[in-house]
Amino acid sequence: MKKCVVIYTEGETDEEFYDKVLNTIKNKIPDKIFKVDALKKSCITGIAKFQKKLVNKFVKEIVRKYSKDHEIIVFLCYDTDVFQFGAHPPVDRAMLEADLRRNGASDVVHIKANRTIEDFFIYDIDGIANFLKIQKPKNLKGSTGLEKLEKLFLKANRIYQKGHKCSGFIESLDMDIIFPKICNEIRPLCVQLGLEINCNSCRKYVSK
Repeated sequence: MKKCVVIYTEGETDEEFYDKVLNTIKNKIPDKIFKVDALKKSCITGIAKFQKKLVNKFVKEIVRKYSKDHEIIVFLCYDTDVFQFGAHPPVDRAMLEADLRRNGASDVVHIKANRTIEDFFIYDIDGIANFLKIQKPKNLKGSTGLEKLEKLFLKANRIYQKGHKCSGFIESLDMDIIFPKICNEIRPLCVQLGLEINCNSCRKYVSK
């Protein structure tokens, strides 16, 4: 049976980052070809709309086209901060997964950024400092990657707006540095796309 991988992200920054994740995975595969028959990616802007819009979009754009002859594997990419600190999380992830499976998903995989996707970015402090044209700080202040990134932007007299595209920022990040640090989170995606045969490609960067 053919395989269709679908990736859902939240916000413009997340979308741009996962574009770079996909490009990095492809470049690590020996023949630079994903081992899937179809790969689709969609940004569901705003967490409040995520659950409401996603299932209908999934049925309309994916299920109707691929369900007859494809195994459909869905990846949900999201922050966990609203669940840790919010009294009433706006999205019931378990219910969303059940709805996706009931409507045709063969599997649903959660890629969770702990606590925010900015915690992924912050692993490459050198790249961020170079992008902002500031000196690399000796100590980073803030309890989350988002807080740390906001403070770094302020040092450059700039404002970091979560979820909004910042021209050139994601491009400046070194994925060879970031990938080993987020291996546990993105490994299921790497495996589905065919990187497992070259999985050790990240290890040489672990000590950096």
